[in-house]
Amino acid sequence: MIKTINATKFRNNFKDTMDHVKKSKKPLIITDRDVPSAILIDIDEYEDLLSGKDKEYLASIKRARAQYSKGNVLDISDVFADII
Repeated sequence: MIKTINATKFRNNFKDTMDHVKKSKKPLIITDRDVPSAILIDIDEYEDLLSGKDKEYLASIKRARAQYSKGNVLDISDVFADII
């Protein structure tokens, strides 16, 4: 279950609340007069949400999975050939 916090308590405990969300990776609903008004989520979760809406990104995942299933994979020397 997603936890909630009222806006005043959130404002008064901003740093601790931010640290909690960052550490737990769980969203927190912020309420205003007992009505959900915003949600605080970890940046990694937010980026995952955005990437899920990007059709080009999703298509690249599909292509990568298809290549993997066909055995088209690179080893570390292929990936880092210019560096090593």
